[in-house]
Amino acid sequence: MKMLDRQIENLQKPVGALQAKRIMVLGACCAFGRSMSRALSAAGAQVVAADADAQALGQLSDAVPLTLKGAPEEALRRVGRVWGEARLDAVLNLMPLRHPEQIDLNIAVLQGIVQGFMPALSLSGGQILTVVSRPEQPLDVAGGAMAPAILSAQTALAHALRRDGLTLNTVSVGAGVVTPARKTVIGLLSGTLGPLTGSEVRL
Repeated sequence: MKMLDRQIENLQKPVGALQAKRIMVLGACCAFGRSMSRALSAAGAQVVAADADAQALGQLSDAVPLTLKGAPEEALRRVGRVWGEARLDAVLNLMPLRHPEQIDLNIAVLQGIVQGFMPALSLSGGQILTVVSRPEQPLDVAGGAMAPAILSAQTALAHALRRDGLTLNTVSVGAGVVTPARKTVIGLLSGTLGPLTGSEVRL
C-alpha cells in the first residue's frame, strides 16, 4: 500500500473541482470508465483505476492502475484490508456497466466496497457513487431490473452508514447521455450537487 500511496501522491494534477481528492474508479476499463478517469484527472483528482483487465489498465495514463484478481467482491475485500485507513475520498462504481446483466454480482460488489473500504471512506466523509444504464427497449425486463436492485441495496446501506459519514448515490443513464453523465458524476463527487445520500439521479 505504501508504494501505491506514493504513486498516487506523485500524480501531477491541475487545479480543479476535485483538487487533491483521491478517487477509485471501479470497472475503469469500460468506455465510460476510460472517459471518467480522464475527466476526473483533468478536474484535479488523484485517480486509482481498478479493473480485472491488467492490459487495458496499462493504457490509462492519467491513473494509478490496480488489478483486481479473482471474484471482484473478494478482491475488493482483500485490497481493502491492505488499504486500511489510507486516504480515499470516493469510489466510483462502474461495475454495472461492465456486467450489466449480473445483478447478484453487482450487489455483492457494492457490499464488497463497503466491507473493504469503509475504514478509509469513513475518515474522509467518503462517497460511493454507482452508475447504471437503463435499457433502450422498455420491454427489456432483464436489463431493466439492474437499477431497481442496486437502488434497493443502496437504500439499506445508505441508512445504515449515514452515522459513519458515508454517502451512497446512483446515477442512472439512458442512451446518448455520456456528456451529461460525466458532468453529473463530477458534480456529485465535488459536492456541488449535494449533499445527497440514498438518491438516484436519472439522466
